[in-house]
Amino acid sequence: MNYIKQIKGFWLLQRRHALNYTDIALYFYLLEICNSANWANPFKRNTAKVLADLKLSRSSLERSRKRLKQYGILTFRSVRGTANITYRLNDLESIFDERYDQPDATADTTTDAGSDATTDQLNKNSKPKPKQVVVLCANAFAFFVDTMNNRLLKDRYRLDNAAMQDYFKTFYHSKIDLGDLNNKTIEEIARNFYYWLPKHLAAAQREKEKSCAKKESYNRTAGNQQLVRGVAAAMKFAGVKMRGDE
Repeated sequence: MNYIKQIKGFWLLQRRHALNYTDIALYFYLLEICNSANWANPFKRNTAKVLADLKLSRSSLERSRKRLKQYGILTFRSVRGTANITYRLNDLESIFDERYDQPDATADTTTDAGSDATTDQLNKNSKPKPKQVVVLCANAFAFFVDTMNNRLLKDRYRLDNAAMQDYFKTFYHSKIDLGDLNNKTIEEIARNFYYWLPKHLAAAQREKEKSCAKKESYNRTAGNQQLVRGVAAAMKFAGVKMRGDE
């Protein structure tokens, strides 16, 4: 199962069927469970655990499960007398491939040599451009948290989870404003953040040192001026004449 194509296929179905927030939350929750189990599919999950983790009512969970099953996103079955439900996530890669990889069905297939160039140009112009897909910030961060790079950065810079998440949001929103995350895979986003954070922290440290140096220079200059004024005042009080005062 291709993790990225699976997610992109789901978003195509979400737009097609207008799935609600509960449906989306349930799917990505189950997708993460499957991923954490090394893609063991089908897999079991305790209903009470699902309700507690997603903070859902039983009726909301049952409605979302039925909708996801209705649109071919997953299947599930229960065994009488047990609290576990067996889930199977359906392969959504084909939905993504059909949307983006298949040639335009309306393309002119004529073999007239005299019109080949014109036909190619028409096909090129009429073929819709793929929508720019961007992985959600929450999903990208959740993926990064489970990587070894996350642990390396936390140990190197002594960051806790909250600080790491704040830095990730800063990275994500600055990059998305520039369009740098368009069609990036979740792995590419995580890798870019790993290289971005040390540079960001180094730049912040340089700005801090520059500010401290500027403040220290100002304090030193002000102190010297105050010292000069103090010496001059003391000499004047003692009746010492300065050169030029005569």
